[in-house]
Amino acid sequence: MKVDVAAKYDVVIIGSGISGLICALELSQRNKSVCLITKEAITESSSLYAQGGISIPLSESDSFERHLEDTLNAGSNLCDVNIAKEVIRHSVNAFQKLVSYGVKFDLTSENIIHQTKEAAHSVPRVIHVGGDASGRIITKTLIDRVCREPNISISQGACVLSLLKESDRVCGVLVEDVARSKYVVLAKHVIVASGGLGRIYKYTTNPSVSTGDGIAMSYRAGAVIQDIEMIQFHPTVLLEKGDPRLITEAIRGEGGKLKNINGEYFASKYHPQAELAPRDVLARALLSEMEKTNSGFVYLDVSSFKKEYFINRFPTVYKECIERNIDVFGVGIPVSPAAHYLIGGIKSDIYGSTNIPSLWVVGEAASNGFHGANRLASNSLLECIVVPHLLVEKLMMDSNFHLPSSNTFNVDFDPENFTDVELLSFISELQERNTKSIFLVRNELVLNENLIWLRDLMSKVNLDLISSNIQLQELKNMILLSFLMTQASILRKHSLGVHYREDYKNLPTEFIHSIFKKDEDIKWQIQKNKPEFVSVLK
Repeated sequence: MKVDVAAKYDVVIIGSGISGLICALELSQRNKSVCLITKEAITESSSLYAQGGISIPLSESDSFERHLEDTLNAGSNLCDVNIAKEVIRHSVNAFQKLVSYGVKFDLTSENIIHQTKEAAHSVPRVIHVGGDASGRIITKTLIDRVCREPNISISQGACVLSLLKESDRVCGVLVEDVARSKYVVLAKHVIVASGGLGRIYKYTTNPSVSTGDGIAMSYRAGAVIQDIEMIQFHPTVLLEKGDPRLITEAIRGEGGKLKNINGEYFASKYHPQAELAPRDVLARALLSEMEKTNSGFVYLDVSSFKKEYFINRFPTVYKECIERNIDVFGVGIPVSPAAHYLIGGIKSDIYGSTNIPSLWVVGEAASNGFHGANRLASNSLLECIVVPHLLVEKLMMDSNFHLPSSNTFNVDFDPENFTDVELLSFISELQERNTKSIFLVRNELVLNENLIWLRDLMSKVNLDLISSNIQLQELKNMILLSFLMTQASILRKHSLGVHYREDYKNLPTEFIHSIFKKDEDIKWQIQKNKPEFVSVLK
């Protein structure tokens, strides 16, 4: 099928989260023409739901070295030390840039920026906005700025189906909009800022758009995918009486305690830092208590808070709980682990460069080694505000090249289709099986069962051809990434960070990254920074 070229830009950005918005702003201010493409409304992204804030060493009691040490310890020594150093080193400048955009961070009564403590941080260093509405307010502030930039075009309700290449370079994207019109947008550079893949699980804090599209299309184009099996499950998610909602761990940082349904406080049994243990450890601790008590949740006890303070400090959480008739200050908030943040993704460097010329990646879709095998709380938004500035500087130095002169592109679309009922059935079973197999605790038997089922599904759904049905294409992307995750989880025969094998509890003898590239077998890359011993939950 011939698809027409609808427009040409210097840069196309896929996704409208914080990192994509910063890239758009900074490129526009350097006189680059930018097209920002987002699957739904520009306001819908994982960034919108981020509650905690941004970890930055601002206080006198903190330092660059302490933040780095906490990052490396939480990352179970799979972090790239040089990347971590660079991100933290640029943190204050990136914070000041946010302030220049108009973001107003919460202050103490002494009129200094309020910092709170979260999991695995040795000191309070997480700054926030609107109490527990950091992502929403920062995103809104950036969107307001983006919408006033004449060099930025915004395409909402448009799904990027595929990356386009000429020779070895990415040269644009294939798009389908809500009216099912298909067109090509050419660009000298494409930035993937499409977020993670939480929707491959039954329970996730991610919005409906998080189906891993940017990662999957980059893989098909030949991009290297790193540590795709490393996904973080947030310990405290409200699953009762509605859709999953994140319960910020800043509540635990300020005194909230976890107890099982029998009223027993348990966190200190699993880790010396108790409620502020690294997320991988605490999430498995919750799962263990839930299994022991045959319950679908534990309680987050907030009775130590003054009611007025809690309501003002955590307005998003309080409002959500009240709407669901949760007895917040009585028995507590029922919480469970749920899929939250993809640590793996498209392999990149500190500048967001990939192995494909003109293809860049930022945010959750990227895997540059900063988070290792387990992300330190609130380091994700830090990465999101730092890397875009480095990317833009590097992109501006990239030599210009000519875009294809053709006004049409030939695309082979998959003629196969399924009914809505069939698609929903596939998606539901995929989510159920992934939640059972590539979850908090993994073992070879269940992983192999998932791999067999996925191979059977792949015989019915052709992953090689692009579908003009957006929901079917999302399913293809989810199947592909589930397959890669399951395969890597089987072959990583040890426990490390968020990857916990109950049949291989040992730590690795060498710290390695999983590497996938299309039409090649999985490879393993040694992390060159010499790690020290880090224990795992036994």
